[in-house]
Amino acid sequence: MVSENKINNVLVIGGAGYIGSIIVKNLLKENFTVRVLDSLIFGYQPLEIFFEDSHFEFIKGDFRNIEDVVKSIKDMDAVIHLGAIVGDPACNIDNDLSSEINTAATMLIGKVCKGYGVNKFIFASTCSVYGATDEIINEESALNPVSIYARSKIEAEKAILSLNESYFSPTILRIATAFGKSYRQRFDLVVNLLTAKALKEGKISIYNGFQWRPFIHIEDISRAILLLLEAPIKLVGAEIFNVGSNHMNYHISDLGNRIKDLIPETEIEHIKKNEDPRNYRVSFDKIKKVIGFSCQRNLEDGINEIKDVFEKGSVSDYRDSIYNNCDLIKELIAKREPSPFKIIL
Repeated sequence: MVSENKINNVLVIGGAGYIGSIIVKNLLKENFTVRVLDSLIFGYQPLEIFFEDSHFEFIKGDFRNIEDVVKSIKDMDAVIHLGAIVGDPACNIDNDLSSEINTAATMLIGKVCKGYGVNKFIFASTCSVYGATDEIINEESALNPVSIYARSKIEAEKAILSLNESYFSPTILRIATAFGKSYRQRFDLVVNLLTAKALKEGKISIYNGFQWRPFIHIEDISRAILLLLEAPIKLVGAEIFNVGSNHMNYHISDLGNRIKDLIPETEIEHIKKNEDPRNYRVSFDKIKKVIGFSCQRNLEDGINEIKDVFEKGSVSDYRDSIYNNCDLIKELIAKREPSPFKIIL
């Protein structure tokens, strides 16, 4: 069996990202020593608040580079791997590159973790792997990916689980669609984007409102990861968990109605779009049963957070490429900047 050594030192790969920066904040609050590996494609600002913390360490690097990975993993008790090209539009820019980063690099990281005897390895996958189905799906359900992003994550899951041994037992997280305020804000996520459009334009378009999506606030994602980090390996090792709550499954049209409830002047336009067949309603019974996790924040919390961001003037233009993974990647390609595809979660 994998030893149950106490976890003190945690590496967060992609710690300057939308989810990663919130996880770093909460790990430090819980008195973990935190190291971040990130290429800072979106700048250093998401981590700036942590630089004076004696329990925080930063390594600028590329998780495709074995030297950077080895340097980062040495002396760590646990690794949380969030790094990826994230989202369908961003992955569609270059299929081969998406596979290289989301799958091949993940396998490299897993092998290094295994070689160095890392106590816990947590890998962030996505509920998008379920694709399109009318059934309520759980971790045992058939996968039906309808995007390059989802397929790359499925291959990464397989790669990680193939490394499972008595002394290395990783955990896979299939995370629901994230929303909420972060140190590295994103407006290419549906809750955040529609709220921004409602506030700034007074009108939102709901595409395929009949489709189901599971949602989760980034603070709840962070809380789930901390619970899994501290859970006994016999409960979470070599396991796949959907991360979310049953009550956070919504029709896309429901999301539009929640936004209008809080921003009453919003006009809603409903559009059917054949290009996006995704439709999945997810069961989160397993993570609740095993570690007692359920979401504490709701859609209204996230919508109000985004309202607060705009009311405080923290965002000048939500359409700026810094808030959109796909747009920024396209800009970097146009400028021919070297190796732009690094950590962008």
